[in-house]
Formats: sequence, C-alpha cells, structure tokens
Amino acid sequence: MIDEKTDISVYCCFILSSFGSLTENTLGQIVLAAAPTVYFELMSNISFMREKELISAEQDPKNGENIYSLLDEGKKIAKDMSSLLGISLRENTLRIGTELLAKNERERSIKCDIIPDRDRGRYDLHVKFMNELNGETILEMKLYAPDEKKAKEMQERFLANPSVIITRTLNMFLKDDYFFFDKLNSEERQ
Repeated sequence: MIDEKTDISVYCCFILSSFGSLTENTLGQIVLAAAPTVYFELMSNISFMREKELISAEQDPKNGENIYSLLDEGKKIAKDMSSLLGISLRENTLRIGTELLAKNERERSIKCDIIPDRDRGRYDLHVKFMNELNGETILEMKLYAPDEKKAKEMQERFLANPSVIITRTLNMFLKDDYFFFDKLNSEERQ
C-alpha cells in the first residue's frame, strides 16, 4: 500500500522510468487502473515532485496537455527505491502500462467506435483506418450489429488483431487474389 508523499514519488518515478515520458492523461490512466486508491494523491503531488526536481513537465504543442519526464534525481529514486514498492504493484503497473500504451498506439491509426442508432433500433460499428502521418482517413467502414452486446463483441474481435483485418480488406481491393488468406490458411492446415 502506498500512503506517504515519498512512496507516491517513488511510484511515479517507477512508472516514468519504466515507460519514458508520459502525458498527464496516460500517467493518470495507468495509476487509475493499477492503483486506484492512490490516483488522486499521486496526481495532486505532481507539483511537489516538480519542485523537488524529480520530474519535469512540458506542454504538448498540439493539445496543451502536460508531458512528464524523469529528471536525474527522479532516475536515481526509481533505480534505488523502486524495489521498496510491492512486487504485485510493480508487476500490475508494468502489465497495465504496456497494454495501455499498445492500445493508445493502435488507436492512433485505427478508430473503432460503437454508434447506437436508436431510431432504427440497432448499433453500428464504425471503423476508420487513419494515415498516421497526416491523420487522413484511408478506409472507413460501418458494420451493422443487431444489439450492443454483439457490437462490443465485434469491436473486441476487431481490436484484438486489426492489422490482419485491414491487410485482408485492402488486399481485396488491391490484389487480384481475393481469397489469398483463405488459401494460406488451408495450405497451413494440410
């Protein structure tokens, strides 16, 4: 359990040491998922950690959000004192942080939203593949789902492996062999 200002600082330094510079939102999401009971205390002690020169903050020019980075003193604390944090807290934080950063990376190039259509009593899964360089839409699809449960199922299935789905979809338009992946799968089974 984390309860002192020092422990909170060690925990924040551990997170930044593990994942590098993080936006305020991402740092908050990791803490909220891994150690929700300390979320408010950690976020309210950011100014203390900045005063003690453990972390620095720069504003993202795109959206004005703070981006936190470790300074030399914070790196020392992370290296020397992280072992004082509980092993389950460290492991859980690393797992959650890794998953969250991977999800954020995927979402930069893929948007997959569930849109309820109350007038027609249905749900649509709205999928957009974005060009990461300029943010323009490469491909956009709207898929019908009969209910919210099915829409969530479809969304989870899609987000589990979006690269295969986009590759397969684009190959249908860009290559002569529409069933390229079907042939590969059947050959692998033999």
